[in-house]
Amino acid sequence: MATVTVDQAKLVLNSFAAIFQNNLVSKDLVTWRKHESEMNDRNGFTVVEQVSPDYTTTFTSSAVNDLSGGVQDTTFGSEQYKLTQVIGSSMGWADFVKIRDIGAARESEALRKAALRLATDIDSYIIGFAAKASNNWVGNANGTNTVSTFNDIASAVTRLKKEGVEDEVRAVLSYDDWQALGSAVVTNNASLTDEGSGTYRNGWSGSIAGIPTMFTQQLQPLTVGTRVASATTLTNQPSTPAVEYATVAISGAPGQYLTSTINLDGQSGSVTLKDGEVFTIDGVFAYDNRAKKRLEHLQQFRVIGDYTATAGAFANVRIFPAIIDAGAYKTVDNANANYDGRAVTHVGVASTATMPRFLANKSAVVVNTADLIMPATGTASRKALTKVPLSVRMWQDSVFATGEHRIRFDVALEANVAADGRRRIVRVNGS
Repeated sequence: MATVTVDQAKLVLNSFAAIFQNNLVSKDLVTWRKHESEMNDRNGFTVVEQVSPDYTTTFTSSAVNDLSGGVQDTTFGSEQYKLTQVIGSSMGWADFVKIRDIGAARESEALRKAALRLATDIDSYIIGFAAKASNNWVGNANGTNTVSTFNDIASAVTRLKKEGVEDEVRAVLSYDDWQALGSAVVTNNASLTDEGSGTYRNGWSGSIAGIPTMFTQQLQPLTVGTRVASATTLTNQPSTPAVEYATVAISGAPGQYLTSTINLDGQSGSVTLKDGEVFTIDGVFAYDNRAKKRLEHLQQFRVIGDYTATAGAFANVRIFPAIIDAGAYKTVDNANANYDGRAVTHVGVASTATMPRFLANKSAVVVNTADLIMPATGTASRKALTKVPLSVRMWQDSVFATGEHRIRFDVALEANVAADGRRRIVRVNGS
């Protein structure tokens, strides 16, 4: 076995980390948050984000508002984030010991491939998570069409603006969209000057209407359940599904802030609903609680979790947003007398693979990270990245019984939706 010096191991780790972060194109798509505590690779942890309260404003004439009935409640909410996931790559020992200087590190195909694969797969994971997080979905009802016109993008931007997203957004589209959009895409030809030339994937390569745009092959399909899409599902709510904000303000699990449940009926047999699906309820409109007015489109609800019907009925389907029809946190305006027996329309034909593209504000998804704990055996070291708050752990080890030598690279990270993050993303397909 070739001797590996401390400087050689450091060189390998530094080179791996540089290639990895230079190819991690999702680093500019989401918010990264590193926790101070180390993470044991077998036991993760959960953190809580506090959500500030909101209030209703009153206007009175010639007198102050009568508060003899009491002042408004101050209700703080919370969302949970979890970090349990370790993502890793590995390489052969023979390739490792060949890297003895900076020139060899630059030329090592094994090192480049291992780092590039880790970056590519993390990008795919983060993009896939973000693409399925939102409740809003504009475009055709099947969720499959290519984004081919400026108006397709404009409809997504308009929806985000109506949801109150004023900050910068970024678009993630497919290469089919790039071809279909043609001259609507302004190419970004900025030169690449960072260390590691020759190993870059420049994700944000163009813009549409000034929106930085990534064209990628890493958008993931969402295969919807076996339920019939339209003219079948009905709400089954003799009692109202509407709730008060205080009952849904505290998230019971990651991703459950501002969610409630609803019962659906009208299907047949043991059909299914899948996590990430979107549906509307006839007559239940979205509501802008800043402008205090009904919006012109029906509220779209995202299914949280997977469900199987019993004799065509779905019980306690968790949805975002929660149905709140009064107060400072109002989410819907119901044009019906009640919520029972209302027609439900699902996005996507039964059992088909939809392919949503999306626009997102950077604060919508939070990727939580932590340093991995140093192992008790073998030789290990960590390298903190400079462009994102994340560290890579390299671990060299040998098997006593067989004499096998191994090296692995691991990171601890997990994507979570921010408390109000679902509203800061919109899925889009062509009209």
